[in-house]
Amino acid sequence: MTKNKLIKIAIVGRPNVGKSSLFNAIVGDRRAIVEPRSGTTRDRLYADIRWKDREFTLIDTGGFEAKLHDDMTELILKQLHAGIEEADMILFVTDGSVGITPQDTELASRLRKTSKKIYLVVNKIDDKSVSGRALEFFSLGLADPYSVSATHNTGIDNLLDRAVAEIGQSAETPNEKAVKVAIVGRPNVGKSSYLNALLKEERAIVHHIAGTTRDATDTDFNYKGKDYILIDTAGIRHDLKIKESADFYGSVRSKEAIKRADVAMIIIDGYDGLREDDGRVIDFVIKSGKALVVAVNKWDLNEGVSDKKCKEMLIKKMNAIRNYPVIFMSCKTKKNVTTSLDAIWSAYERSNAIIAPEKLSDILESLNELGEVRYNNIKFKSIRQESALPPEFTVVSKDVNLIKDNMKRQIENFLRSELDLEGVPIRVKFTK
Repeated sequence: MTKNKLIKIAIVGRPNVGKSSLFNAIVGDRRAIVEPRSGTTRDRLYADIRWKDREFTLIDTGGFEAKLHDDMTELILKQLHAGIEEADMILFVTDGSVGITPQDTELASRLRKTSKKIYLVVNKIDDKSVSGRALEFFSLGLADPYSVSATHNTGIDNLLDRAVAEIGQSAETPNEKAVKVAIVGRPNVGKSSYLNALLKEERAIVHHIAGTTRDATDTDFNYKGKDYILIDTAGIRHDLKIKESADFYGSVRSKEAIKRADVAMIIIDGYDGLREDDGRVIDFVIKSGKALVVAVNKWDLNEGVSDKKCKEMLIKKMNAIRNYPVIFMSCKTKKNVTTSLDAIWSAYERSNAIIAPEKLSDILESLNELGEVRYNNIKFKSIRQESALPPEFTVVSKDVNLIKDNMKRQIENFLRSELDLEGVPIRVKFTK
């Protein structure tokens, strides 16, 4: 089931009225970044929700700013209007503790011009003593307001009951076969540009300021009959470089996105080359046991360096890269953008592979013939696969104490080569 088969409900409103808090209260976890400052949510966020046997897609949008006209505000407004356009229903969120503002009035006027079903939500009605404040919002002309407190999780059940009553019974179930891909990397290397190049629309905000994407956003995508969930993430920064709490939370969300993904694709700036922060991200992906594809972006700016030479340079800076596929692409010209999906799918299939016992028996014979193994008089008795995603193996030998770290790395590389597991971190346990 992809998102475009579900009813879509968009959360809209001016900045700092609690849209992301409401989104999180409905979703049930902190998928969006919440802090007491305007403009924290910039891209559209999506979450598939099941509520009392009804399913819908919830969309969180950026704050509506009617009077500001800087570049970033214009991009956020573009995302907001796109969210309204694709939604079937609107949750128009206002702030009951403040009352009606000119921005509320302006947005209400715009929403009335749509054909969408609109639910007026008065948030921050945190106790019964202030419940009367919601009555003021009748003047917006959007029918009965729903009093809620996203912080205290009150009034939301009633709101959702009324909203899902408009939704027909869904017999579909989520698409569990879709490969979840975390698009990761430093800020401003082209992660959102990559997503937009694939989708051929501006789903994520692209701007020259580093750190424009702060939340991890999920997008369903089908390519060559294969389903993907593309997770666009904020740039992962070193802790010492984080100056704002939103950047900290964005970095945390990015790491969480890696953990729930099947494959991570790290995008490296081809003009800047491999940086220390890139290495930290790659190391985190590998330690998390996720398949990995390395994508070198901005290759249209390359001045005479061959793909082979560039990969050699990357490996020289970080030896682990030799075990993973490297794609050279340009999100600007779209060169090799879709090719990266083939590499992602192959890495996923390898990571999910179950090796036949007969194949492992053949590998065992070859393993015992390795020069260093024979030199140290080590005998391996058996090898078995314990699990996939990532592939984990147990190698049995009475000579475990003789197997030093350098031999363990040699055996790991041997298994990766013999079993065709490029792009996959493998784990090998040695036991008696």
